[in-house]
Amino acid sequence: MAETIMEEIFGVKKPVMGMVHLPPLPGSPLYDEAGGVEKIRLAALRDAEALANAGFDGLSFSNEGDRPYLSDVGKVTVAVMASVISDVSARFPEKPFGLSVLSDSEAAMAVGLATGAAYVRIFLSWVFVGDWGIVDPCAGALQRLRRSSGAGGMRVFANISGHTEPLGGRKIRDIAAGAVKFGLADAVCLAGTTAGVPVSMDDLIEARIGAGEAPVIAGTGVNIDNAEKMMRLADGVVMGTSIKVGGDTFNPVDPGKASRFMARAREIRAALS
Repeated sequence: MAETIMEEIFGVKKPVMGMVHLPPLPGSPLYDEAGGVEKIRLAALRDAEALANAGFDGLSFSNEGDRPYLSDVGKVTVAVMASVISDVSARFPEKPFGLSVLSDSEAAMAVGLATGAAYVRIFLSWVFVGDWGIVDPCAGALQRLRRSSGAGGMRVFANISGHTEPLGGRKIRDIAAGAVKFGLADAVCLAGTTAGVPVSMDDLIEARIGAGEAPVIAGTGVNIDNAEKMMRLADGVVMGTSIKVGGDTFNPVDPGKASRFMARAREIRAALS
């Protein structure tokens, strides 16, 4: 069943993953040279600690600050992400974690392998267009990389919507079906038009039909007001913008908002069980 993979990773049905958005990394346009890598490490540790203390089921790291994003990131990005994520995740050994590298699926695989991530969230199959151009992943190459690198146990959460538009007019249910059946995705993840924007309810329903027994994850726009609706339809949710200070994606996690959300999420899970 759909819950099996999520329970295997997180130990709970309908897990809530909290985003640790890394500040701009070395070489990116907004990088703070004065603060250096240590500032990035401390910011990640602060947010991870707030999420862990609030009771989030897992952590999800991303180089969100590296605007505008690259489809082929540099070696420094891979190295710094691996270092920071390894250090921060080790402080919370009870929290499963995953990651994404925007917008480089191969780099995400490499960082995931280096850090021992439970999952990577990547574009895996089909072709999309977004603010950063054409996203054209190769599922065959990515899955062979996972296998040959010894990271076969690392799960793949495939992005099938959000921040981009699928080319060719293909329906979400068909993209989900293809990602699972032919791309060998372990789960599919949907998102809204940008960070903080809710996933379409229709898209979640269509993705569930296409994905079959594979989990369907709501990747953006979950908040305390729509949590029941999202958690009812999805097998897991990713939290970011709505628990940030001022509701700004690039601000720190607000510990109070994070705690209030998880209290609500536990109520919802109890009611749905």
